[in-house]
Amino acid sequence: MPVSSVQSKWSALFGLWALHGIFSLGQFLASNNSLLDLSFEELLLAGVLLLWSGLNLFLIFSTLRKSTWLLQWLEALKSPNVKDRLFIFATLALALRICLWIFQSIADRSAFWFVGYLDRLAPLLDLAAIVLAEIVLLTLFFSLRETSAHKNIPSSFWWKLLTVLTLLGVTALYISQTGMGIAPLYKGDWARGLPAVPLLEWQILLACLFYAAMAVFERRAAWKTSRLDFWIALFIWVATVAFGLAQPIVSNSSALEPIDPNFEIYPFSDAQTYDEYAQSVLVGNGFGQAEIPQRPLYIVFLIVLHALSGQDYNTLIALQSLVFALFPVLLYLFGREFLGRPLGISIALLAVLRDYTSNLVSPFTGNISYSKLYLAEIPTAMFLILFLLVGMRWIKSGFPASSSFLLGGILGIAMLIRTQVVVAFPMLLLFAFFTQPKRIVPIIKGALLASAAIVLAVSPWLWRNWKMTGQLIFDNPESQMANLALRYNRLNGVDVDIMALPGEANSEYNERLVALASQAINQNPLGIAGGIASSFLNHGVSNILLFPLRNTLGGFSELWTPADPFWQKWEGAPTFSQSVLIGFYVLLFGLGLGVAWHKNGWLGLLPLAVNLVYNLWTSLALLSGQRFLVAMDWSIYLYYMIGLSALLGVFLSVLQRGRSIISTWYAMDAALPTPKPSAENWRRYLAAGALFFAVGASLPFSEAAFPQKYPPVEQADLLNGIVSSDLWENASLAPACFDKVVTENKLTVAQGRAMYPRYYEAGGGEWFTDSAGYKAADEGRLVFQVFGQFNGRVIFPMSAPPDFFPNASDVTLLFDAKGNAWFILVEQGGEQRMYFSETLFSPACK
Repeated sequence: MPVSSVQSKWSALFGLWALHGIFSLGQFLASNNSLLDLSFEELLLAGVLLLWSGLNLFLIFSTLRKSTWLLQWLEALKSPNVKDRLFIFATLALALRICLWIFQSIADRSAFWFVGYLDRLAPLLDLAAIVLAEIVLLTLFFSLRETSAHKNIPSSFWWKLLTVLTLLGVTALYISQTGMGIAPLYKGDWARGLPAVPLLEWQILLACLFYAAMAVFERRAAWKTSRLDFWIALFIWVATVAFGLAQPIVSNSSALEPIDPNFEIYPFSDAQTYDEYAQSVLVGNGFGQAEIPQRPLYIVFLIVLHALSGQDYNTLIALQSLVFALFPVLLYLFGREFLGRPLGISIALLAVLRDYTSNLVSPFTGNISYSKLYLAEIPTAMFLILFLLVGMRWIKSGFPASSSFLLGGILGIAMLIRTQVVVAFPMLLLFAFFTQPKRIVPIIKGALLASAAIVLAVSPWLWRNWKMTGQLIFDNPESQMANLALRYNRLNGVDVDIMALPGEANSEYNERLVALASQAINQNPLGIAGGIASSFLNHGVSNILLFPLRNTLGGFSELWTPADPFWQKWEGAPTFSQSVLIGFYVLLFGLGLGVAWHKNGWLGLLPLAVNLVYNLWTSLALLSGQRFLVAMDWSIYLYYMIGLSALLGVFLSVLQRGRSIISTWYAMDAALPTPKPSAENWRRYLAAGALFFAVGASLPFSEAAFPQKYPPVEQADLLNGIVSSDLWENASLAPACFDKVVTENKLTVAQGRAMYPRYYEAGGGEWFTDSAGYKAADEGRLVFQVFGQFNGRVIFPMSAPPDFFPNASDVTLLFDAKGNAWFILVEQGGEQRMYFSETLFSPACK
């Protein structure tokens, strides 16, 4: 290239930078009312901007004069080392300026006094950002022109990326214009799903560092061992267990804070519901008469943990953590299979850190799921990951029969935890056809074999339900239909009563719910369809917001540990800086999706497809957001990390020494071995089938494994046992009065196990619930659940907390016809206490 041409280009660049400086100076001066009122600092800033413009004009003059010193300086910029250092500096400085800009838009001025100085320096900082951006873009342009690495990327990748970004852009534009997925659907519960607990900035940065570190370590020959994945997986499991056990359990709406009388943590809400079924089985009552609980296999898991650890919440969670620590392990194995070990280690780390954050923020956010709660989202995610991992290997290895059978068994077991995982099966078959369309016969054979394994795993549960109800029922139809009847009618502006009526049989109740749901659909089919679509889009928006989108920042500590649920303040009206950040997140996600599609073919889209169809199933009940996302939103940060790694790859490809690293990464990705089908052996089928059936059979078996702890006893014998107790010697009430009250009020006696006792003083209660006994009330009361001859909640009026009422104690209770508890005899470890109702018993003896 002629020297004069090079000089003219440098002159043009210096002229452009001079114009940037003049424009920034003009903006700065225009923002001040009077030039005479400028402070010394402001005059100094104006001088720096003027100096920048003058410096560039001087460089133009020197270039035209062909000054030797300038030509030597410009020639030195051609050195690879100098170009690399300049590009690194410009990129990092530009990223820092973008972070400062976002920080300025959300920072609390009262907490960050120096933000005012950043605002004053904005003209200079903005000028620097523009210049740095131009340096980065010019370096990228000339680097790509001089190297052929990008030319090796096939055009199919650019078309795939363009397709992905176009679809995401059109969807984002549609949501922003219509409000679907953002605006509340109706007035009432779940009117608009909220984002789940997001990943934090430092966690994302740490995951990127682990990604890069694993990529560097993989380049070393010493790391190439056949058992490397085993040792990495073992390390992840041990580290996850140690990290999890080191964290104390933080009280929240699913694990209530310790209060009188025992100051222990007890489960609440859905977590309590699952544990109640487990407690019912432990006392020999099974799941209950004609009861079909949701998440039955997770309930059996709780039963096993209780049998091993007792009733202490902390001990049981410690045991649960040993199992749930397999979640990041499975993520590592899936990421390694999907796009290499660096991806696997990074998403495993993100899962661990998100669980850590969820525990810390749980007191001021609701409806979340993580490893320290009695909830089933994490095991659901574990089985979905395992299913997709085996499914990808099944497709890559040519649909071997043994893998087909294993796939069905895994999915059948997962269905016993959460029914909607079944949607992953047809999606996997669809992608198998996309990947190998000419092998339709092996795909069909594999599907039939997998279906047989599914039936084998779920048949004991179906048999149990048929024996109990006379119908082949898999999941509780009442709970499912109740959601549809309530929310579909609310879409039409109608509130309906979904509670069972007195004396209403189960079949009649279910028929009424079906009629209510059908009525809503018939009245407004398009409105119902729109509500489902809006709920589905809400899932997508919440998935994108898995990366943080803050409204304010009250202190640097909030970057490490949030002080408020900023993700729940999302209202669909982002500020300018938030809009830019959301745009970047969408671009990043699209880039990851495009790279995954390019590298893995159709299988690169499989995790997203399962995520979408899983969320669509949830959307049918107009449920979205928060813990409903946890089972599959790991697929989102998988694509996010792929996108970040692609950006890192672009950055390294510009550097002279970075290109060798990129080529090594691509070589390692290409060298991932395709699994070979193992030899078929009928003994494997027999062993696997026996295992699947045994897991399914554990559900009805658990109901028969525990003898009835509180068998029916004659009322007279129970009353005689109460009256003959030694506690009457110190009681304020005479046995004769007791007999009189029992006879006159026709009190009945029941025995059972008392669980989760909590005492609330007058005016006390849980602020987040309207549940009877737990919500704020004007009287002091003891609230607990009973399992035995009577199953249900007891609300016992008391003016002071009981001095002895341990969890899982044996109780004998007296009830009147209205279900009010008049008397409690508590026993555990040879110690007894009697408590009389202050509002019922005492007036009756006057």
